[in-house]
Amino acid sequence: MRGTRRRKRSVTLAAAVVSAALTLGACGGSASEYPSENFTWVVPYSPGGGFDVYSRGFAEVMSQTVLPDGINIAVENITPIAQALSQVYAAESGYTLAILPMPAAAAQEIQFPDVAKWETENFTILGSMEENAYVVYVAGDSPYQTWEDLANTPGLKALTVERGSSSGLATAVAISSLGLDANLTFGAEGSQEVATALIRGDVDFIVYGTSDMIGFIESGDIRPLLFLGTEDQRPADYDWLANVPGAADVGFPELAGAVSEMRVIVAPADIPDEQREWLEQAVAEVLFSEEFAEWAESAERPIVPRDAASTRDAMENQIDTMRELVPQLAEEGLI
Repeated sequence: MRGTRRRKRSVTLAAAVVSAALTLGACGGSASEYPSENFTWVVPYSPGGGFDVYSRGFAEVMSQTVLPDGINIAVENITPIAQALSQVYAAESGYTLAILPMPAAAAQEIQFPDVAKWETENFTILGSMEENAYVVYVAGDSPYQTWEDLANTPGLKALTVERGSSSGLATAVAISSLGLDANLTFGAEGSQEVATALIRGDVDFIVYGTSDMIGFIESGDIRPLLFLGTEDQRPADYDWLANVPGAADVGFPELAGAVSEMRVIVAPADIPDEQREWLEQAVAEVLFSEEFAEWAESAERPIVPRDAASTRDAMENQIDTMRELVPQLAEEGLI
């Protein structure tokens, strides 16, 4: 069934969650003092997209399972990414949470240092709820049947959201690696607008995540053409993706997994240790809970939960990749 977890939780992480559950309310005197206020959860995208859906689902489960009575989470959508993340990074306490788009956060820090007022690795990393490999999509009635059809067509058009977004990076990498003659337009408000433009025929293809276009795929309005993740990232419970060729299958192994989106949960930099410890434990308990798994299944949204330490390791790899990739794509004029 769609929407279930893609991987079995590890024994190590399960043990960590059990420990977290036992110690969540026993962090010394500070445990009774924090949290004592409502939280704000910042989504750096417009309402209705994948980041918004995951944020609201997680916030709902967190409110129901680990927060003290009377403490709530208000989800706030702030765009563009640079404004949202700069605001979160500079907040002075652990009452501001956010869903951090990776590798977009690292890419924007590198590409736009004048407006990206953060250091990605210095956010307080609390965990990650999903990893989303990318797919090249065309309209359901598109004449393009293979990636070669795209490669053999001049003057292609593609659309994505703002510059520095993860989908924008993935689209740029696909254009560069596949040698497409394509113009990438930025500025769509969200994935819904991008999908609508594709269905209308305003653009020839888009590059979005495996969990972002499910409704449009089930309706037949959008069709997957090429899977850009590694085979380990291919969701087994997505039947519609099973026979879609991967980048390595068509001769581009370096493209497989080059850009993979992570939905990371963060708090501001330099919050007090007792707040960080409480939040790490609370987030881990929610991520690996049956309640969150049930939400994922009902929402048809896959989850790949990681605790704080595992998330930091994965982010370090993405940051290193972006330091090499962003200058290259900028030199090619693709971002």
